[in-house]
Amino acid sequence: MTQIQNPAWSSRDRGTADWFGVSKDSDSTQRWRRKSLQHCSHLYGGLKTQVMREMELHSQDNLSLASTETPPPLYLPPLHPSHHHYGMQRIVDPLARGRAFRTVDEVDGFSAPQTPMTPGTVSLCSFSSSYSAVNRLPRRRKRDSVAVMSFKAAAALMKGRTLGDNTAGRCRKRSFMPPSFFEDDTVDFPDELDTSFFTRDGLHDELSSYADEVFETPSEAALKQLEENELTGSALDKNELERSHLMLPLERGWRKAKDGSLVQPKVRLKQEVVSINSYQQRGQRIVVPVKKLFAREKRPYGLGMVGRLTNRSYRKRIDSYVKRQIEDMDDHRPFFTYWITCVHLLVTILAVTIYGIAPIGFTQHETVDSVLRNKGVYENVKFVQQQNFWLGPSSEALIHLGAKFSPCMRQDEEIHKLMQEKRDLERESGCCVRNDRSGCLQTLQDECSSTLAVWVKWPQHPSAPYLKDKLRQHGAVCHQDPRICLEPASVSPHDWPDDITQWPVCTRYNSGNHTNLPHIDCTITGRPCCIGTKGRCEITSREYCNFMHGYFHEEATLCSQVACMDDVCGLLPFLNPEVPDQFSRLWLSLFLHAGILHCMVSMLFQMTVLRDLEKLTGWLRISIIYMLSGITGNLASAIFLPYRAEVGPAGSQFGILACLFVELFQSWQILERPWRAFAKLLAISVFFFSFGLLPWIDNFAHICGFVSGFFLSFTFLPYISFGRSDMYRKRVQICVFLLVFLALLSALAVLFYVYPVKCDWCEYLTCIPITDKFCEKYDLNAHLL
Repeated sequence: MTQIQNPAWSSRDRGTADWFGVSKDSDSTQRWRRKSLQHCSHLYGGLKTQVMREMELHSQDNLSLASTETPPPLYLPPLHPSHHHYGMQRIVDPLARGRAFRTVDEVDGFSAPQTPMTPGTVSLCSFSSSYSAVNRLPRRRKRDSVAVMSFKAAAALMKGRTLGDNTAGRCRKRSFMPPSFFEDDTVDFPDELDTSFFTRDGLHDELSSYADEVFETPSEAALKQLEENELTGSALDKNELERSHLMLPLERGWRKAKDGSLVQPKVRLKQEVVSINSYQQRGQRIVVPVKKLFAREKRPYGLGMVGRLTNRSYRKRIDSYVKRQIEDMDDHRPFFTYWITCVHLLVTILAVTIYGIAPIGFTQHETVDSVLRNKGVYENVKFVQQQNFWLGPSSEALIHLGAKFSPCMRQDEEIHKLMQEKRDLERESGCCVRNDRSGCLQTLQDECSSTLAVWVKWPQHPSAPYLKDKLRQHGAVCHQDPRICLEPASVSPHDWPDDITQWPVCTRYNSGNHTNLPHIDCTITGRPCCIGTKGRCEITSREYCNFMHGYFHEEATLCSQVACMDDVCGLLPFLNPEVPDQFSRLWLSLFLHAGILHCMVSMLFQMTVLRDLEKLTGWLRISIIYMLSGITGNLASAIFLPYRAEVGPAGSQFGILACLFVELFQSWQILERPWRAFAKLLAISVFFFSFGLLPWIDNFAHICGFVSGFFLSFTFLPYISFGRSDMYRKRVQICVFLLVFLALLSALAVLFYVYPVKCDWCEYLTCIPITDKFCEKYDLNAHLL
């Protein structure tokens, strides 16, 4: 019986068949297939040649304008025995419109218009439609500026990814058109496509099989090999490790969890490791150097950055017990390195900004000028200042900031002796009053002219006062007398002593204009001035004091009333003005630098060697070694070079250099050709030690910092053991070297504070006199011409 169909229902059935791509109309079926293959090609790549032959699709090279034949439907093989839809035509929903196609050669730019390369997706309408790519020019995007690329690179680093992550999909080879050459409805979609429709749980297995059997997707081995080839700076030979069955978690992000299990990173390794790509993307010139600097790959034990530079490698055969120890090594972030480097940079900028830059050079800088001195006439005076080749402040400024300087850390016997001799001479001094009453000055009798001035000296002068019914034997002092001072007043039982070197500073005088005392009514022309770095004091004019870069004391009248070492040292005042106690300079000087170049050298060392070593040890262990090595080096330098102002973490850096030797010794049995690695590291160390023979570079801090860092490294560095007996031996070794370091530190402290030593020949260890003035000692003194 023939069934009569309703024309309306027939039209509806044809529309439904066109919608789902099962219509008999070849054009409708071809458009539907082209759209479905867009999404699949975007996810899985181009079609395989074998599938193309099975489908009997026409090659694009044989297409012509007359070729409008629609290829047969695509039947997929069965996925699993449990699936009962054998031979059914699989349909991908065309509503999930995906990202527009791109060409093979497009990376981050634009290419010429091309026809689609996917076989079976081209028809006559592709060349004649008004929406065809052939009829339209490509859309050109505006190139980013350097500032925009820099901002994007910084933002990507803060988020833990790189600029290349967002454009990674653009570098893949595609066999489809760029977005500007496709239909408008697909171009209007954003670049970032939500493909969750194709990756739901129900369709996951089917699509996975579809990708493996139809599209040209690279294998897992190829992807793994590609990622390994993209790693830069790796110190291990992967093939060598595979032959020895030593698979180390070298990739960044594989850290140990609290329960000891390995936690897989949430971000792909390719997004974090610097890769060498044949297509250089825009912005990589800025991103790559920064990314290499802050790379977080795990540091292999015994190798590291120095191991890569010296071509160090593991042996082919390593015991499984040792392999497990290497795998269990933790990797750390170099927080201490970043902190100490930022502090060094900030302090150096502030020091140069506040104190300026001293004369640049390797010798001494001399300044000659005519200056008004004590006798009221101008004299030619020479001021000698040490030059600074580090482009930084002068030595006096560095001492004021906290440099290592022995006279500020203990009572120096030589300086104390000079100050005591100065007081003995001052006790016999008097007030030299000029006959024309033009001024007066505290001097000795030999320095006061007998024809032009009167030397007021007690008890010979009639103005001598009484003390307990006896004339005072010492005095007079210009502009200071016990009879006219109100604060502190000289009254019983608090009478001022007869020794004028013990008189206090008078803060308030009697308001009378005339006292009929010649040493009081005159105009004083000289007051105490602290000159140099050894506490030398002179009673002189303000002009001369300023020329000599001294500290002028307007309130005092005698040198015994001022503490010159307090002025020279700065920082916090001494608890006892007679005894310097700034022992904190042992570690404060580690944060200072002699200049800009000095700071740059320290930053270069810390951001390479120290940062690399901290990845292995952690911030706590490396900070202990860094600080204690620097303190020990500064203490040794203060013993053997007491009058030289030294700044910088030289001892700390050589202590870190000693850590490299200890790490080499601890991993001696797993390294290939360890003697060769030791010779290279020794040559580098000798090269660094040779810099200590230049003037104003302290080699004692280098040597003692290296020795102390060597002992501390055996105590605090992580190690690997090669058996139970070796493990016990290294535990005993930790205790022994810790005791040795404490003994060394105690011995240096006793030599510095209790039994000071003086070694004249020791200076040849820190400076070789190539010329007469190459190692000239530094001292600020005035010389009359």
